[in-house]
Amino acid sequence: MGRAVVYDLARAGHPVRILETDRPAAERVARRYGGGRCEVDSADAADPAALARKLQGVAAVVHCAPYSLNLAVMEAALRAGCHYLDLGGLFHTTRRQLRRRADFRRAGLLAVLGMGSAPGISNVLARAAADPLRRVRSIGVYNGGADSTHYASPLPFAFSPATVLDEFTLRPMVFEQGRFRGVPPLSGDEDFRFELGVQRVRFSLHSEVATLPLTYRRKGIRGCAFKIAYDPDLVNRLRLLVDLGLADPYPGPRGVAPRDVLLDCFRRLPPPPDVVDDRDTLAVVVDGEDDRGRVRVRYDLTARAQRRPPLSAVARDTGFAPAIVARMILDGRIPERGVLPPERCVPAGELLSALARRGMRARRRVSRPR
Repeated sequence: MGRAVVYDLARAGHPVRILETDRPAAERVARRYGGGRCEVDSADAADPAALARKLQGVAAVVHCAPYSLNLAVMEAALRAGCHYLDLGGLFHTTRRQLRRRADFRRAGLLAVLGMGSAPGISNVLARAAADPLRRVRSIGVYNGGADSTHYASPLPFAFSPATVLDEFTLRPMVFEQGRFRGVPPLSGDEDFRFELGVQRVRFSLHSEVATLPLTYRRKGIRGCAFKIAYDPDLVNRLRLLVDLGLADPYPGPRGVAPRDVLLDCFRRLPPPPDVVDDRDTLAVVVDGEDDRGRVRVRYDLTARAQRRPPLSAVARDTGFAPAIVARMILDGRIPERGVLPPERCVPAGELLSALARRGMRARRRVSRPR
């Protein structure tokens, strides 16, 4: 995702500073994706004071490290006086981040929470569907995909393995009949038709559910959920590891947490090939009412991988979106300040037009339930 952010910003002519604990890796990204417009430095995102010093002179930070570091990087951005964007906080972290709204507003800064693909583009699609309605009854967010890449690894991850483990083990939050409640991980199986075909989706803990019910409560929203279609082989293999207790985050009798050992093993898996042939697809379905009565508005958006330079579909939609929004903030096209989810501050039409120019075109369909 970070590579895609660097590529999109640098291609638009913006100077980029890459901060990474693995400096040689960052230098490789700068050479391949930065077009000569990058400077590289090492940094520890877990140390807000030290990171703030590295952010001096930066206008906006796009945080692409794991979500467990969101609050630390937010603090560093606040100290450095720069705007902040991240890729999501799996509901609970997002809720904690929202408490910093007054601090960012006083500083004249904006923090956009969950500005990747899902969350991020999904929130903005929800805004495009829901804002024109008189009443919003429910919002459903669905994420699917397809991947024809040949992987040497038995567990190919499209993003952070630690985050994937959390999505497999933490209880998803859903908003039903006007109330939040937790449900079992990967429950709620159903077959859902995406642009790529029918896929089996399940509940997963996600940030859209943390904010959309709050944003649209005045329009009477009563339901909101996020479901994802994981690769069936990945589901079966990770479920076995989870059932064996290997995802347990608590130290055992020898003082070692099984999850830490498992994540260390994941780091030893064969890396993905240079060129990935995948597709990532979103669907957002909003049920509500307009001046003619009951209405259902659905948006679909699908991303495809690119070969030169190589970026997966998941990296493109997740990384291009915050790069686009960062430029909107710096150009003054987003005047809001504080800490906000995308549906509260990102102009839907502008973002969707920018994504369409990158080959990711949103499709809108309207139906009227009988």
